[in-house]
Amino acid sequence: MVSILLMMTEEGTLPSLVKLGIFCVLAGQFDNHVWRLVLLYLQSKVMLPMSSIILSSSSSSSSSSYYGHVIGMILYVVTAIAIWYMPHLANLHKRPKEGCVFVTGCDSGMGQATVLGFAQTNNNNINNKQKQKQQGCYEQIFAGCYDKEAAEQYYDKALTKEQRRYVTVVALDVTKDDSVSQAVKTVQDWIKSNPTSKGLMGLVQYHGVAFNGPAAYMPMSMYQRQIEVNYVGSIRVVQAFLPLLKESAKTHQHNNRIVLTGTGGGPCSPCPPLLTAYMSSKFALEAYAQSLRQEMYMTQSNIDVCVINPGFVKPTLLMAEGLKLTETMWKVCEEKLGSTQAHDEYGPLMEHFLTYSSLQPGTHVSQVVIAADHALTSPVPRSSYKVGIDSKLAPIVGMMPTGMREWIARNGIYGVLSPAGTVQGYKV
Repeated sequence: MVSILLMMTEEGTLPSLVKLGIFCVLAGQFDNHVWRLVLLYLQSKVMLPMSSIILSSSSSSSSSSYYGHVIGMILYVVTAIAIWYMPHLANLHKRPKEGCVFVTGCDSGMGQATVLGFAQTNNNNINNKQKQKQQGCYEQIFAGCYDKEAAEQYYDKALTKEQRRYVTVVALDVTKDDSVSQAVKTVQDWIKSNPTSKGLMGLVQYHGVAFNGPAAYMPMSMYQRQIEVNYVGSIRVVQAFLPLLKESAKTHQHNNRIVLTGTGGGPCSPCPPLLTAYMSSKFALEAYAQSLRQEMYMTQSNIDVCVINPGFVKPTLLMAEGLKLTETMWKVCEEKLGSTQAHDEYGPLMEHFLTYSSLQPGTHVSQVVIAADHALTSPVPRSSYKVGIDSKLAPIVGMMPTGMREWIARNGIYGVLSPAGTVQGYKV
C-alpha cells in the first residue's frame, strides 16, 4: 500500500501502476509473504525511478534520452527475471524419485491427476537405464480412494498395463480410524514383501469436501463434516503414516515429505461470504502444517512439511459436487427451520457464487501435479506452493487494510470485479 501511495504522487502514474502490477505477480513466486511486500516496496522506490535517474544524469539530447529509457527498461526486465527465478535457485537439481508414495483423495480431481501423472512419468517404465538411475523411480504409488472398486476400474482404463503395475488402489475413509489403519497395514505389508524397498518417502493429501452456505443457517452437521474430513481427517492420516515416514527417513538417511492441501493464498487469503465452513477448515490445516513443520525440524525427524495452495483448479468434479451439496444444504435448512427462509435470504447470493465459479477459467489440474512432484523431489522444498495466478495474488490482497481487503473479496465475486457481474438485492 505504501508503494501504491508513493507512486500515485509520481509522474507517469499509469505506466508505474502497470509495472507494479507485474511485480505483484512476480512477487507471488515467493511463499514468504513478507518478501512480497519487501519486493514491491524496493521495486517502487528503486527500479521505477531508475530510468529517470539515468535520464537526469544524461545530456538533454533526444538520443541520450532514448538510450536512458532503454537502459532503464533493461534494468527493469533483468530485475523481473531475477525475482521470477530466485525462488528456484536452491532447487536446480531434483533428487531421485525413490521409495513409495501414498496419495489421498484419488477418486477424482487433483488426487487422481497426481496418481496418473506420477505413474505415467515414472522412470520404472522406460528403457533408458541411465536416465532411470539418475532420476530414480517410485517403487509403488498407493492411491487412497473412497470408492475402491470404481477407482480400480478407472485406473485400469487410464493407465497402460506396465504403468498400472506400480499403482495400488487402497480403500480409504479419512474419517474412520479402522479404514486409515487398514491403509497403513497395506503399505506395511507391501514394504515387508519387498525387502529392497526404501519404504514410504512421501505422503500427499488431497481429500476434502467443500460445503458453502450462509453462516446464519448452515447446519452444524455440515460444519462438523467439513472439519472432520478436511482438518481432523488430515491429522488422522498424518499420525497413522508418520511412523513409516520416520522409519524410512532414519534408515535411509534422507528427508521424507508430508504434503497437505490448503486453499487460495494460504493463511493470508481474504475470506469471501458463504465460505465460512470451508475456509475455517483450511485455515486450521494451515496452522497445523506450520506447527508440524517446526516439530519435525526440532526433533530432527528428517521430514519436510509442505502445503499446496491451489486457486480455482479445473477440470475437477468440484462444480458438480458443489451443486449437489448446495441442494442438500437448502433442503436441510428448510427441514430445520420449517420454511424456506434461508433460501429466500441467501438463494440469489449462492446462485451468483455458483455462476462466478463456472465462469472462472481456472488453472489446469496438471499444475498441481507439478507442484506435488516438486515438493517430493526438490532438495529444498517450499513451505507453500501457490498454484494459479489467483493463489499468488490472494496473499497480497489479504495483507491490505481491512476495508480494502474485504471490498475486493466481495466485489471480486459479487460485484464490479466479478466476471458474473454485480449481484442484485445485496449491498456489495
